[in-house]
Amino acid sequence: MPVEKHGFRPEIQGLRGVAVALVVIFHLWPAALPGGYVGVDVFFVISGFLITGLLARMAIADGHAWLIAFYSRRVRRLLPAALLALLATLAGTLVFLSRARWEETAIQVAASALYVQNWRLAWQAVDYLGAEEAASPVQHYWSLSIEEQFYIVWPLLMAATIWLARRLRLSTKGAWLAALFLVFIGSLLASVLITRTDPAEAYFVTHTRLWELALGGLLALTVDRFTAALPLRAAMMMIGIGAIVASALFFSASTPFPGAYALLPTLGTVLAIAAGDIQVGRFRGLDVALLRYIGDRSYSIYLLHWPLIVFYSAHHPEVGLFAGLGLVALTLAISHLSYRYVEQRYRRPRSGVEWRPLIYGSAAIAVCVMVSGGLGYALDRQGVDISLIGTRNYPGPAALLANAVVPPGVELLPPLGKLSSDVPIVYRWKCHQQQDSTQAVGCQLGDPNGARTVVVIGDSHAAQWIPAIDKIARDRKWKLVTFTKAACPFTRVMVTDDGKPYEACAKWRDNVLAEIGKLRPDLMFTSQSNYSSTPEPAMVEGLCAIWSELNAVGVHIVAIRNTPFVKFDPGDCLAANPDKCVTARKEVEANDVFALASATLPGVRVIDMDDALCTKDSCSAVVGNIIVWRDHHHMTATYALALAPYLAKAAGL
Repeated sequence: MPVEKHGFRPEIQGLRGVAVALVVIFHLWPAALPGGYVGVDVFFVISGFLITGLLARMAIADGHAWLIAFYSRRVRRLLPAALLALLATLAGTLVFLSRARWEETAIQVAASALYVQNWRLAWQAVDYLGAEEAASPVQHYWSLSIEEQFYIVWPLLMAATIWLARRLRLSTKGAWLAALFLVFIGSLLASVLITRTDPAEAYFVTHTRLWELALGGLLALTVDRFTAALPLRAAMMMIGIGAIVASALFFSASTPFPGAYALLPTLGTVLAIAAGDIQVGRFRGLDVALLRYIGDRSYSIYLLHWPLIVFYSAHHPEVGLFAGLGLVALTLAISHLSYRYVEQRYRRPRSGVEWRPLIYGSAAIAVCVMVSGGLGYALDRQGVDISLIGTRNYPGPAALLANAVVPPGVELLPPLGKLSSDVPIVYRWKCHQQQDSTQAVGCQLGDPNGARTVVVIGDSHAAQWIPAIDKIARDRKWKLVTFTKAACPFTRVMVTDDGKPYEACAKWRDNVLAEIGKLRPDLMFTSQSNYSSTPEPAMVEGLCAIWSELNAVGVHIVAIRNTPFVKFDPGDCLAANPDKCVTARKEVEANDVFALASATLPGVRVIDMDDALCTKDSCSAVVGNIIVWRDHHHMTATYALALAPYLAKAAGL
């Protein structure tokens, strides 16, 4: 079963140069090249092509030890530069990023070292809190994670296919083609369907991307390089590159991707590879010295460019032209060193013992995970001492509402390292439902044996009040049950999610109402974010309708007006320049749909807590030495807890 041996393919190195250039430009100036992310898809097809061809040749040449030899080669090729970049990024995080971002970065470094970063990001993409996180300096490892998973699974698939072909007396190459075609079709269908129903998850998960690698594999086992006339191959090359560039220029964040749209850049890549080396006078296709130079270093460029951008962006609002060019120059310089002294040094085997790189690679991964895990563990142990709330050093909202003196020079509560994780307990207990869930999952808080039942219902802006309401319930020995869901207001109107009707929200609301019928609560607390995509009259009508239903069965309602938002990232701002972490109040106050909806409903009490969050003129990141905001528009659980007595008073409890 002949499989054509690949010599050095300069045009593939040039194609790698194009791919990494698209990605870097997209990351630096997304408005200039909104679809530059397709460079990753080009890499996937190239990897599928090269790795499948390599595996086929190794399996034919050595029927026994080829798997070990392949894994050893991959470890030598990929791990040294990748793990060194991770450790350098972790060190850079401690220098350039605020403490508020250390813990999440450490977690993502560990996920990247284990090559499961794509699944970590897929989980965050559907997690409303995770989606609020600032960009991680290692989030680009998602594509490397998919490739590493491919490197692990693909040889096993091909080995299993060889075994099956021999048992059934089939052609090995034919069996490989059949297996790869099934993977291609199955993964492509999954990509189209999941992109349609859950685009955020579809972007990162392995099974929606595997078809791109399989496409490259099918090319390796079939046409490889056309022997057609030069003009035809030149036309193929130009069409292929044109498809890739057109995708980069005209795709954007709103393009349903990967899905069917990913066929354009991937098929373009297939054409460019199949066309092979083009030489027409001075025109050499992708075999251009600059592209080859970049292509040779594309792995290190990909590893290193994104952390540099994130570190720079943490201190500058945008990357301008000259700053971007400086980052490109710095990336190229460091990447050259990585390529020469790390990639090239470890690429070639030093002995015939193929097990050694696997052992060393496993140990290196373990070290990287232990270092990042150790940092994450140390930060996780910091905790928040809630007994300090309301003491002389931490007056919190009393500084606004009771003119309490705020002593200077006190460490903030919560610590910056715990800011992003200072969330209500319903997130840790998994009661707060994500956007795709329709289940009415409730957390039971307060006094489980309480004679009076209170519920909290709404979106994450209702959930942020749970620490305060839980304290109120425990003090009064009330039972508290929470029903909250990401981006889902408790209203009868249909809201939208990504421009489409949010059906999961409507189903969840109906399921919650069914639970309310069983619980028969005495009191409901609710709040919600602003929903600018829903017309105000429709929202008011929807609120009136559902509140009337609850009033009719004896449920009293306390509706908390939505809190303001702030225009800065609290963690980054407090780490860099605390005195500037202020937003004018009039610019960030929420709309007042609750007041409009309650006008004709005597069983609804609307309360406004903004004076406990902001002065008359401004909203600050810190009040009374307690950090108010964990992100742009959610309170910290610590500050919410500090608001408990003031919320109880405002609610007339």
